[in-house]
Amino acid sequence: LSFILPMGLMAQGSWERPVTQQNTQNKEVKEKPAKTKKSIADQKYMAKNAVPEVDGKVEWVMDFDVPGSTAQSNYDKMLAFLNDFVKEKNQLEESNVSIVNKQEYKIAASIREWLVFNSNFFSIDRTQFQYTLLVECYDNHVNVTMSRLKYFYDERPNKTTVFKAEELIIDKEAMNKARTKLVRPGAKFRRKTIDRKDEVFDKIKACLTGNNG
Repeated sequence: LSFILPMGLMAQGSWERPVTQQNTQNKEVKEKPAKTKKSIADQKYMAKNAVPEVDGKVEWVMDFDVPGSTAQSNYDKMLAFLNDFVKEKNQLEESNVSIVNKQEYKIAASIREWLVFNSNFFSIDRTQFQYTLLVECYDNHVNVTMSRLKYFYDERPNKTTVFKAEELIIDKEAMNKARTKLVRPGAKFRRKTIDRKDEVFDKIKACLTGNNG
């Protein structure tokens, strides 16, 4: 049955046909854009505390248990490891074991190495990466801090720009405000720095546990 309004009411313009359930369902619904492969791959680098700050400075700390060890044995292992580490292929001549404290089982190494972003037959994109490793050894435990990070980047011939990590790879500088993607120029520095930090810490763990092949 259809319902016909009196002509007077129709003229008042206050009546209209209701939206049916079917009409509502036919309305377009905006869907969230699917995450791109790149954004999914970057989840590791965008995670909370992926680049931690201590008193406004980028600083990574590794606390590693070494059951059954002594402070002296851990010190000896780490000193030997760092003496070899500063001579690896990617290290620059400035890399060295800077200072030691034998009584407190502490070692400080100043590292300057090549960090490669991209390399092919025609060109190479890389930066000199500088940081400090502070090692503190205890019975059954080793603490390693990576800090004082800097980059010496050749943006163009005869033009080297020095960046502190705080100017380039922290959340504020390397991520968009919505924290949904990494942004230039810090993106590539952040990815490679986190990867290198993981690599260095994994090497130290392998040394302390005797699983370094």
